[in-house]
Order: sequence, then structure tokens, then C-alpha cells
Amino acid sequence: MRRVILALSVVLALAGCGQDQAATPAERTAKAKAAALNVPAASTATLTRNLPLALCLEEQAAAADVEDSQCPTYILLVLDGMVQQCAMSGGSLQANEEPEAWALDANADGQSEVLVDLTENFICYGAPSVFSCGSLGCPYFLYAPRGDAWVEIGAINADDAPKIELLPARQGEHATLRGGCLGERPCTELTHYEWKGSSYERTWINFRGHVVDVLPGGLWTLTADTAVRTAPSKTAPVLDEYPEGTTVVVLGSARVGSYQFVSPCNACRRGFVETAVLKKD
Repeated sequence: MRRVILALSVVLALAGCGQDQAATPAERTAKAKAAALNVPAASTATLTRNLPLALCLEEQAAAADVEDSQCPTYILLVLDGMVQQCAMSGGSLQANEEPEAWALDANADGQSEVLVDLTENFICYGAPSVFSCGSLGCPYFLYAPRGDAWVEIGAINADDAPKIELLPARQGEHATLRGGCLGERPCTELTHYEWKGSSYERTWINFRGHVVDVLPGGLWTLTADTAVRTAPSKTAPVLDEYPEGTTVVVLGSARVGSYQFVSPCNACRRGFVETAVLKKD
């Protein structure tokens, strides 16, 4: 935590010098928060393959009592639905021979949470695409132990979950989770999930050093030929250009300037466009 404070102090000190004297307080705060991303994570999630998937399937087939089950409840919660969905598509559900989940202790209480995408850990033989979530992948769900049961405390995007990082936090507080680029570093887009009292929510993104506040933006239409840029500025380099009438997904709002952070399509590069050229569908 001390390293986070030191990094922020240095950035704020520099913000008072040279050209940054003309920056607004909001701009200086945004720069400081973005710079703090360079502080090494306190810890990373640990890959585990200790998932009793075959046992869970055996218990499900035998209609075993939940009270006597040896299967974790975060698997039991979805297993019946997956079996039925697979069967309706003409397949049979089988356990992946090399299951994957990630263990992390988000609040440093000595009890690990589990981050897992069960659609990747079970295979529907005969109908392999039944659990497909498209090019963006299925979300990973974060589960926390509560006595003998598990409860869901958040959903993490598929490209954020691998090698998810826990940023430094005060003792007893839930760490902010940071992910992006499938764990590859360096990464131009880092998403942050913050604890909101009872669950984690995706709250802000660092895109190339610019802070984006996540919004439930939905679909919008470009009202003019528009350039998608690397930064919320008319002079920023152009990533791509799209004609009037193009539908984009608004992912968030730039904290500095009147710009939205958008995704023109699943395979397109994300970037900033002026708010003025967007019309809500």
C-alpha cells in the first residue's frame, strides 16, 4: 500500500509543474489514478485444477441429496441446468479432463474465493457449441465461501479473468481486481472491478493511460463519419474510421473531455469518439 501512496504522491507533485499547471483538478486526478496502475499488484490469482467435476456429475445422475453432497455448491447451482440444456441439444454432459479455476483471497481473510467459467470445464459431447457465448467468451463468476455453501459475488469478463490481479488494499478491505488482454502484459486496456459492499462491479478502465468510467451504455449510432481515436482528443491518433449509421457499443465515458469509449464490433479496435456524434438507438 505504501508503494501506491508514494506513486500517487510523485504523480501529484509533478502535476503541479510545467504544462500541468493548466490542467483542471479532474484531469490531474485522472492522470494520477492512471499512473498508479504501474504499481505492481500485491498478488495474483492461483490456477487450480482441483475441481471434482466427475464426482458432481455422478451425484447429479444419482439425484443425491444436496445436504450430503461433496460437490461445491457453486457447481451444484448450475449443473442441473447445464445437463438439461446439453440434453435438449442432443448431447451429453461430460467433465473436462483438465479443469481450470483460479483461487484468490480478495479480502485477505484466509479463505480463498474461486473464479471459474464452468462452461469451459464441462463439454457437451454431440453439441459442442451449446454453451458458446460468441467471440467475447463467457463471463467468469467469482464465488465466496459462506459456511458450507458458496455465493456469487461478481462476474468478470472472459478477457479479464485469466491472471486476474489483486491490487494493494488496506487490511480488512476487499482488493480491487484488475484484468485485461488475457493476462498478457503490457496491456493497452485494463479493467478494474471494485467491491461495492456485497459484490464486485466493473467500474473503470484504463485505456492507454486514460480513465474511462464504465457505463451501461448499450447500442448507439454514429450520426456522422467518425474517427475512433486512441485518446479523448481531436488531435489523438486515429485507430479506424467508420461511416455515418454505424452501430457501436458504448462501454464507458472518458473522465476528461466529452468523449465516449466505444466498440464498433466484436473484432474491432476500441477507442474514443466525441459524444456529440452519438445517437441512442
